[in-house]
Amino acid sequence: MTDAQPSSRVREHPIVVAFRDQVTGPAILRWAVARSALTGHHVTVLHAIPDPSLVPPVAAGGTPYGSLIAAARQMLDEESRKVCTDYPAAHVTANVHSGDIVDALVNLSADASLIVVGADRMDHRNGEYLGSVGQQVVLGSFAPVVVIPRDAPAVRQEDGAVVVGVDGSAESLTALQAAATEASSANRGLAVVTAVDGSTEDPFGEGKTQETLAEVQAAHPGLVVSRVVDRERAPTEALSFHAAGAYLLVIGRHGRGARPGIQLGSVTHTLLLTPQCPTLVVTRR
Repeated sequence: MTDAQPSSRVREHPIVVAFRDQVTGPAILRWAVARSALTGHHVTVLHAIPDPSLVPPVAAGGTPYGSLIAAARQMLDEESRKVCTDYPAAHVTANVHSGDIVDALVNLSADASLIVVGADRMDHRNGEYLGSVGQQVVLGSFAPVVVIPRDAPAVRQEDGAVVVGVDGSAESLTALQAAATEASSANRGLAVVTAVDGSTEDPFGEGKTQETLAEVQAAHPGLVVSRVVDRERAPTEALSFHAAGAYLLVIGRHGRGARPGIQLGSVTHTLLLTPQCPTLVVTRR
């Protein structure tokens, strides 16, 4: 376990990071630690190895289970030390989990301030996605979830606004409030995007949306808010377009077009498969 020296302002409720491997994991961990420098939360980084029952026995050519644990701990310790070199005040704790990573993250989400995972991998030979960790965690998590793009340059945005998708639904208005908090704390502008796909109506003229915007601006008086009405693109394409180069995209689990009982809307589902920037999904908390 790696435990860097804690900052004097470390807050409860950690940022929990899923560290898959040394290809994508370092950029995800670095994003989370950079965020912790803004929020004061400590970081718990988690790597999962298979349950012992799923590992071939040594007699059949398998690796001793103790060796798997030791290798995982060494990997996490090394990567934690690297990132703490650049963020010496960070408080990072590394843990190895035996079993399913989704179950572990959902369980930890009850006490977490944020869950951070990488976008699901894609098999470039056939275009199929390998697993659905991000989407499963979004469905089960109590804490908000950030999905980090597979493309490392998309993670490191020195500039760029916080972008939020709003369609008038209760979930999207909650996302708007969360996005305003994110933009204010990071000293970024806030771009409120609504896709109307050919409609001539003013989406910001709707009572509840306008009311929430007024509340946001009253709560964050220094926040620069821009309103973007995209009449050329469907919601998925509009949010993907405006999120390119953004600091953060904030969305709800579904919009007002979702059928009753749907927990993850088609727009959110697609955006999480190919995020253009770190994408925060507002969940149950």
